[in-house]
Amino acid sequence: MSSSTAPRIAVVVVCYKMNRELPRTLLSLARPYQRDIERDDYEVVVVDNGSPQPPDPADFAHLDLHLRIFRQESPTPSPVPAINFGVSQTDTPIVCVYIDGARIASPRLLATAREALLAGPRVFVGSRGRYLGPKFQRESMLEGYDQTAEDLLLAESDWTSDGYRLFERSVFDESSGPTWFDPVAESNSLFMWRSLHDELGGFEPRFTSAGGGLVNLDAWRRACEAPDTTPTLLLGEATFHQVHGGVATNGSLKKVDDFYTEYFQIHGREFEVPMISARYVGRFVHTPPDREILEVHAAPAVKARRALPGRRVLGRLVGRLSPRGQRRMSEMVRRTRLMVTLRWREHRNEREAAAEIVASGLFDPDWYLAQYPDVAEAGWNPAIHYVRLGPAQGRQPGPDFDAVWYLQRYKDVATAGAHPLLHYLRHGKPEGRRIRATSK
Repeated sequence: MSSSTAPRIAVVVVCYKMNRELPRTLLSLARPYQRDIERDDYEVVVVDNGSPQPPDPADFAHLDLHLRIFRQESPTPSPVPAINFGVSQTDTPIVCVYIDGARIASPRLLATAREALLAGPRVFVGSRGRYLGPKFQRESMLEGYDQTAEDLLLAESDWTSDGYRLFERSVFDESSGPTWFDPVAESNSLFMWRSLHDELGGFEPRFTSAGGGLVNLDAWRRACEAPDTTPTLLLGEATFHQVHGGVATNGSLKKVDDFYTEYFQIHGREFEVPMISARYVGRFVHTPPDREILEVHAAPAVKARRALPGRRVLGRLVGRLSPRGQRRMSEMVRRTRLMVTLRWREHRNEREAAAEIVASGLFDPDWYLAQYPDVAEAGWNPAIHYVRLGPAQGRQPGPDFDAVWYLQRYKDVATAGAHPLLHYLRHGKPEGRRIRATSK
């Protein structure tokens, strides 16, 4: 679509003390890194939220980019005033809020988001967030990952030549995974028509915590809950978070817990991830790893196999059947193979999950057997029993984790049918969700 007919986009980027990270972010939002979109199709508005050394426009004059930089006259710990100010300085039909200026964009983020928005005026678009490095950023940093390691990772990736290479050197963040088809809690590049943005009242100013607390999650949830909206998630596009000491990403779990408390005080309810039926738009330039794709979408490896005697007999038998009978026989064989495969995967995953909960210390095998003697009498491995049957039977894993309370408090977890302890270990703990002892 040419610039003469395409609706223009304003990308509002908020930054604070990001002299290292912002140049990469802006390079990734400029052409020719951004593909299939013209220079005049969009602008980038940077709002500095009180940095001691604010960004200098002269440092970015070489970029093929319509760029304006503002500085908040009265900066606050929360970026919300800066966000709403930045949007107020634009008049484009499409608005994108980039709450974290330390995020590198993938190469067709802008073009794909605009294509998705053209489906209708109630469409809004999000992309998933990813951490550069091998693990959740909090975990990576405990193992020595820092800005120096990240600089080396980026240099070795040659990402400026092909930004899609960053997918090979990153993982989904806590709000965006574990697969491309799971619901998300937020988007760090939230696109919507200005009319919808104005209807929602922009970003909620009552979020005053440093870093904005859960304001970005709140914006996504309110858009999902607005009448007749169409939540859309991009496939094959993302934003990549750089280490910069951000409050929300690198803060303590106590700080994250405070964010959830602030959300409750504002809305009178706990935050829950919107369990929506999202529309997906986009394509994968490189095939994602299996762990990021639902099994139903994973293409099985095809291997040449020697025909066994049983297969030869089955082949002769099928050959004598009518075409309809052959279809039925093939379907029966396919289903049998699928059941065997899924059962094997189920056992493997069950063993891995059992080892995971024991290692966490929140599952106490001796306590479990003492509390539930029927499990011991039946000869069960206690961890396997809890993984397979415990939550459905209302059983508790140990004295330090009240699984029943966890499901009652977090309705999104219960609605999704998630295993409470596994959910907490894999998602809830990094997200700062609360737990309590079973004695309370």
